[in-house]
Amino acid sequence: MSYESKIEILLKKYSDNSIYRAGLSAIPYIGGALDILLTSGIHKKSQERFQIFLNELENQIKSVDESKLNYSYLESEEFYDLFIQTSNLVIKTRLKEKIKWYSTIMTSSLISDFNNHMKGEDILNIIEGLTENDIRLIKLISEYLESNDAQRINRDTIFMASSFSDLSKDLSEEFIFLGLLRLIKSGLIIKHPAMSAPIPQLKFTITPMFGIIKEFMAK
Repeated sequence: MSYESKIEILLKKYSDNSIYRAGLSAIPYIGGALDILLTSGIHKKSQERFQIFLNELENQIKSVDESKLNYSYLESEEFYDLFIQTSNLVIKTRLKEKIKWYSTIMTSSLISDFNNHMKGEDILNIIEGLTENDIRLIKLISEYLESNDAQRINRDTIFMASSFSDLSKDLSEEFIFLGLLRLIKSGLIIKHPAMSAPIPQLKFTITPMFGIIKEFMAK
């Protein structure tokens, strides 16, 4: 039995059980909202997100030159696995930007539009782990890298938490610093090897993976 089927059965049991529903509804402030979510909202939201994904995918594929489509890949198990994995991620995110990027990954996989031997699953796994704040910080770093104020050592453009004060005054240095540490875990940035400093003054630089993700975000 699939994961979705199990969830469907559990939700049906919940809907039919008046004792459970009464107990949940008794929770102050949020009980009623949770009851509505469990009985109808989950399926509705999942369907809405999946439909947005399909519409975006359709529009993207229509814009591709038919001669560039890899039909053998379209019929492969690899494509099937990627579609299932992507579909599961689509219904789990509220971020329309992510849904668009998931569609872009599917479209790019059909025309083998990946660099450095990357595959759709590689990009998918990285984007899946990005939070809304991570995405905002990636855009902020991208803006800084293109500015005239960007600090450089040899060929590397480096930055620290305080580098973005003029670009985003509503974000604290502490918030940005913690975000930079998260992006290290994603493999998108690294501590700059030429710099040794106390933790609050650490300097960072982007990895090649940052450029790949940035390119997908811009499509």
